Amino acid sequence: MKIPSLKWLIIGISFVGNAQSIVVEHYDSGNEKGRGFIENGLKIGEWRYFYPSGSPNSIENYKNGVLNGRVIYFYPSGNRQGQEQWRMGTIADSAFYYYENGKLDRKGVYLNGSYEGKWVHFFENGNLARIINYENGLPEGITLVYNESGILVQEGAYHLGKEHGIWRFYSDDGVLKYKGSYNQGKPSGIWHSYNKGKEKVYKRYKD
Repeated sequence: MKIPSLKWLIIGISFVGNAQSIVVEHYDSGNEKGRGFIENGLKIGEWRYFYPSGSPNSIENYKNGVLNGRVIYFYPSGNRQGQEQWRMGTIADSAFYYYENGKLDRKGVYLNGSYEGKWVHFFENGNLARIINYENGLPEGITLVYNESGILVQEGAYHLGKEHGIWRFYSDDGVLKYKGSYNQGKPSGIWHSYNKGKEKVYKRYKD
């Protein structure tokens, strides 16, 4: 896809003690793409971007030419798509992302540009989809997975981004079907299956 070239228009507004101007960017069609301030050639403060249709695309905050502060994204419909916090060019702190119908898609925290701590995901109907814990951008610790009806269908843990320890798998009605262990992402030991509450050996894995 061809990326539209931009036309820059600098509106002559200056402030005492610095060289600060308003810049307006345009698509080749002439429609406005974005506008904000520059100082000494670098973006500063709030910038607003638009889709070719004219609807809002994003609201971004800059310091010394890099993202710094709150950033909000929009769908072409105008509904909010996400909200993030940035610190000098790196995404950080709490973030929220939404489906186009306005329902929350997922929420969590970034640390040094990577997922950190608990992230919670939802289905478009609003029901809980999964809870995953992260450390240094990798899944770590307890993970819970639900179906669209909100029933728990998987539970287990990760270590260094790989399944580790006991995992349980349930039917869409929430009935235990399988249980077994992982060792660094690989099935390990004896796995069991369950039918009407009765346990039997499902498979034996070599460690």
